[in-house]
Amino acid sequence: MRETENLIVGLGIAGINLCHQLEKQGKTFLVIDNCPDNSASLVAGGLFNPIGLKRKIKSWMVDELFEVMVPNYKELEEKLHTRLLHELPILKPISSKEELPEWQSAIDENRISPYVDTLISEPPTGLFQSNVVGSATIHHGGFVNMRSAIFEYRQYVKEKGWLIQDSFDYFAIEESSKGISYKGISADRIIFCEGRFISTNPFFSWVPLKPTKGQMLTVKVSPHLSSEMIYNQQFYMFPTTENNVFRLGATYDWNDLNEEPTEAAKEDLISKVKKALNVEMEVLEHQAAIRPNVHDRRPVLGSHPENPNLILFNGMGSKGVMLAPYFAKELMSHIYEKTPLNPEVDINRFVKKFYEKA
Repeated sequence: MRETENLIVGLGIAGINLCHQLEKQGKTFLVIDNCPDNSASLVAGGLFNPIGLKRKIKSWMVDELFEVMVPNYKELEEKLHTRLLHELPILKPISSKEELPEWQSAIDENRISPYVDTLISEPPTGLFQSNVVGSATIHHGGFVNMRSAIFEYRQYVKEKGWLIQDSFDYFAIEESSKGISYKGISADRIIFCEGRFISTNPFFSWVPLKPTKGQMLTVKVSPHLSSEMIYNQQFYMFPTTENNVFRLGATYDWNDLNEEPTEAAKEDLISKVKKALNVEMEVLEHQAAIRPNVHDRRPVLGSHPENPNLILFNGMGSKGVMLAPYFAKELMSHIYEKTPLNPEVDINRFVKKFYEKA
């Protein structure tokens, strides 16, 4: 019987950050993942933006999240010997004169400080369409190369002997004197980091997911567009390591929940770019995946109502690269130090309404 403290199911954004925290604190773990070539974490842009652009306010808990996020990914970079964290300003073109005073008010009232401090009330220079009347630059934005993170971390845990490449069989779980027994593994607990596949997990399928299909393009842009910033206006476009090649996203579809890319989504993304930027684009790749959003747009953490050895760490959604490091650390403290979870992410917020009716 192989023994471990933690058996982790899933190795996407949530699973990687949780495993990293476990290793940092000297806790033992094994991870089960079937290592797909296509998943929400692999397709994800990995963008982090400290500002909610529609309401012009700081993103939920952004100051606290960033304190953990930046050093977390730098630690992973050192561990994996690859660059993951790309810190870039985000340029927000403004196409409506009515929107300019809204941005100025947000700046004057310090609602978006220290991330936005200046509004440009005139058309920016460069390849912008004539309808762009101004711009705001958001500092401390960027992206995490999640594709590199996942493939490199898979190799890392494989070389350590901690990865079991397989699909998880929920019906092979048995209770044991230690806590949980699973196919020759004895563990104190199982932590599920499965993303949207929580819906097929018989222990947590009652959690109210609101999955969202997102589609991303990889495009070659001409003429030359600066790779020193991220462009964001009803789309986001950020550079890759290849010259004039950008990733472009993302769509949100709550109805068509398959993983097939659609022509309509591709045309929608391209048309949004062309409303702001005077560029031509060649589509090199088109991907789709399902994000594991939760009903109230917050992560969900904590133990099963009747079996405390079964734990959920899920629902990172489109802000996963920001949320996962912080809440992986919080979940660790909850498990090992019995500290309470933030009520906004605690699974108990759903128990009375959803579990008792399951």
